[in-house]
Amino acid sequence: MIATLFFKIMADISERVVTLIILVYQIVMVFRSISPIKREALLLVVHNVFFYFVINRFKHLAQASIKSPGPVNTFYYMPVVYEATASEQRAQQMHQVFLTPMWKFFETLFRHHLALLLPFNLALLVPNCKLLLISSLVLVSNFVMFVCFIGSLSYWLLLSDFPMSLRLLNIVCFGPGFQIWLIFRLLTHVWIRAN
Repeated sequence: MIATLFFKIMADISERVVTLIILVYQIVMVFRSISPIKREALLLVVHNVFFYFVINRFKHLAQASIKSPGPVNTFYYMPVVYEATASEQRAQQMHQVFLTPMWKFFETLFRHHLALLLPFNLALLVPNCKLLLISSLVLVSNFVMFVCFIGSLSYWLLLSDFPMSLRLLNIVCFGPGFQIWLIFRLLTHVWIRAN
């Protein structure tokens, strides 16, 4: 009885694993069938959407430095989040990163950049000339966001001590590091296609 139940559970697990493998294989095959420039563009779009969470991770790191219990966020269109006021504590100056003109410009640019992604997605379906124009706008916007975010991270490093700066490694890798890698990949494919 126990052996029968064990084999039934193992058969169910095997079936789910095989189904998952087939699903992943089909997704990979569909993704590989897309042209290289569109594939790189889609990767950049997906990263730009997830970049919101990287930014929030940076903000929560600042929130932890000021020991504030509420979420820190200035993206007004996202639900269930608000801007927390900085409390009077030892590490309050780290919250000053979000009061700099560079950070405010970055957040404004990020909001407008998300609005720019809709025509970019539509341009993936139209002729190449429009794709090159829109992709150049997205590339420039991404590069300016990269520079602003790196500038804010640098200012954070000036204000913080070494243990706090180690917590920035995953933010730098998944945020600006991955972003600049995708920018150069898309730029390479656009350059190759143009020549």
